[in-house]
Amino acid sequence: MEPTLADFLLQTVKNAYDGIRRLPQLPSAYLHPWRRASIRRLAALKDARKGQRAFIIGNGPSLKQTDLSKLRNEFTFGLNRIYLMFPELGFPTSCLVSINDLVIEQCAAEMAALEIP
Repeated sequence: MEPTLADFLLQTVKNAYDGIRRLPQLPSAYLHPWRRASIRRLAALKDARKGQRAFIIGNGPSLKQTDLSKLRNEFTFGLNRIYLMFPELGFPTSCLVSINDLVIEQCAAEMAALEIP
């Protein structure tokens, strides 16, 4: 079924409302010291692997049933607390990404101790 103009307008209004609702969060999202440091580190990585492939490794129970050994020498992004699986994977991911504030707050010390960006 093809989206109609009404569908498009409704989605636009929903997105605008969501953006306005989140405006009070902007200062903490960009000005908090660890977020600023994270943004700087990400900016330094921009285009560093341009033209190369990368793999995103999520997390969840299905990972235990998936052979990820072929990704050992690939550029990988691991999500959230994937570092808990590094011993089982046999390798660390190239980078760690987490956008969940609760995970970041609860695991900040563990994440900071990792030797990966």
